[in-house]
Amino acid sequence: MYLIKRLSVGPLQTNCYLVANPENRQALIFDPGADAEGIKEAVKAESLKPIAIFLTHGHFDHIGAVKNLVTEYHIPVYAGEEEKEVLSDLHKILPSPFYEQEKKRDLYLLDVDTFVSDSQLLEIGGMYVTCISTPGHTEGGYSYFLPTESAVICGDTLFMESIGRTDFPTGDEATLIASVQKKLFELPDQTKVLPGHGPATNIEYEKRYNIYARVRRK
Repeated sequence: MYLIKRLSVGPLQTNCYLVANPENRQALIFDPGADAEGIKEAVKAESLKPIAIFLTHGHFDHIGAVKNLVTEYHIPVYAGEEEKEVLSDLHKILPSPFYEQEKKRDLYLLDVDTFVSDSQLLEIGGMYVTCISTPGHTEGGYSYFLPTESAVICGDTLFMESIGRTDFPTGDEATLIASVQKKLFELPDQTKVLPGHGPATNIEYEKRYNIYARVRRK
């Protein structure tokens, strides 16, 4: 089993996940949204060796620590290929009113090393990651399924009994609901859902109790 550690970072309490191979201690960092020093402390405490950063989407609260961690560990950044537009536009990375409040805007302009595509299976550090296109919160949102762990890291696509907001640039409610119903709900019922905010859940529970994912809101 992989080591999966959740860190709550930044003012929006974004879930950053460290996923590590216990045999070689190599680790993937998912959505390092803030608190680079805290993430580095957690890496050190677990004796991990970061080898890549994965982004579920390009909003500021999910990417704020990327530059710092890339400089520290010299590791590549992965993101969905459809998210290029968001990641290249500060007004999409920092939706209003966050744009006006943020003074260090250049912190969020990133170089992505590898753009992944839908259904792509990656093997990194002895770990397997299936990339799943789940647009709606943003047009290039991706979820990352860990098949050997039966877990999916889904960013702001699906939450416990809720879904992500769709009123930011490139967001679309019908698209988001379709991503949940046609992509995430196709995963095995026992799949653990590791969202971008809030507690973990699972696919079976959300199929039963997530009214937002089952019925289009008026």
